[in-house]
Amino acid sequence: MRNRNFALLWIGQATSAVGSAVTSVALPLVAVSTLHAGPAPVALLTAATWVPWLLIGLPAGVWVDRWPRRRTLLIADLASAAVLVAVPIAAWTGILTMPLLLAAALLAGVAGVFTSVAFNAFLPHLVGPEHLMESNARLQTTASIALVAGPGLGGLLAQAAGPVSGVLLDAGTFLVSAACLLALRAGPEPRSGHRATFKIADGIRFIMRGRLLKTMLVVAAVTNFAMLGLTALRVIFLVRAEGVAPGTAGLAIGAGSLGAIAGAAVAAQAARRFGSARTYLVASLAAAPFVLLLPLGGPGWRLAPFVAGSVVALGGATMANVMTMTFRGTFVPGHLLGRVTAASRIFVFGTVPLGAATAGLLASAIGVRTAMWVLAALYVAAPLPLLATEARTDRDFPASPGVHGAVQEAVDG
Repeated sequence: MRNRNFALLWIGQATSAVGSAVTSVALPLVAVSTLHAGPAPVALLTAATWVPWLLIGLPAGVWVDRWPRRRTLLIADLASAAVLVAVPIAAWTGILTMPLLLAAALLAGVAGVFTSVAFNAFLPHLVGPEHLMESNARLQTTASIALVAGPGLGGLLAQAAGPVSGVLLDAGTFLVSAACLLALRAGPEPRSGHRATFKIADGIRFIMRGRLLKTMLVVAAVTNFAMLGLTALRVIFLVRAEGVAPGTAGLAIGAGSLGAIAGAAVAAQAARRFGSARTYLVASLAAAPFVLLLPLGGPGWRLAPFVAGSVVALGGATMANVMTMTFRGTFVPGHLLGRVTAASRIFVFGTVPLGAATAGLLASAIGVRTAMWVLAALYVAAPLPLLATEARTDRDFPASPGVHGAVQEAVDG
């Protein structure tokens, strides 16, 4: 935090994270309260935010490796602000429809693809490998705090001023992030040569060369499929199926994210004491079963298991996420980082719209609560393949490519 560049980046990301967390509740509430949408359209709304990973995820990695990453982040922030501010304007003028809301979610998702890839490629350059673990942990901590404050704020804003007010707030936070990026004083960024920028497959080959990266990718993809399916249903489960007030539902969702704050806060310390690979394995396996408490939620005291399950599950997921981001940031060569990040996230985030759409179909066919049970069971089973990798025996993740060396030489050559 004494580093001016990191402090500015942190302020911008923390502010936009709060806004995005508000929108995660506000946008479904716009669909439910303003447009009177059912489970399937609400789930499709979540899916629309993530569909761009399937459409442009891989080429986005190539473009990010070729373009200045700070400029990419700045353009993405401004585009997000423009798209989001259009939602309340459409609502106030009486022209907002479900297709328009889906289009806004889709366009915001496109900007989010570039933000995610460029940010993860830009951070190691900004802070250096020696500070990457602490930087990731701090960013995850603030993102987790945003997940606590944002949904509750979104629910309260929806009750006090209407759901679209939360979306307008999110648009403003992207402008704050853009201002912080403009104030950075970062040195020249590492960039690929002209020839390498067009090798989309290099990121995929780098991942597939090693069993550990490949297995981590599969586990993350299945985990996200299940968790984002649960996320797509949680508002309609609590508000529509169980009769919980929107403000109370937002507070419960936010309180469940307290575990993510704890997980991010202790991640770096746990990695130093027990090892990064061990921390990742235990966090992935031990916390997953607690997600089975979510379908037990309901009004009154029945919100307790929903919150408790969210706390533990999100705590473990956040610790695993810090380990994964740090491993990738130190292990992958800088000129490949955009493409490897994009290749990873197209598989991980590309499952999100499938999970959300599947959740909507399941909820329509077998009921919201039963659909949540099915998705929770899948989430518990997802980390089991990690037991067949070196994460089961090694203390720490490798710090250099090792078996990936041949791929690196081919790319460099």
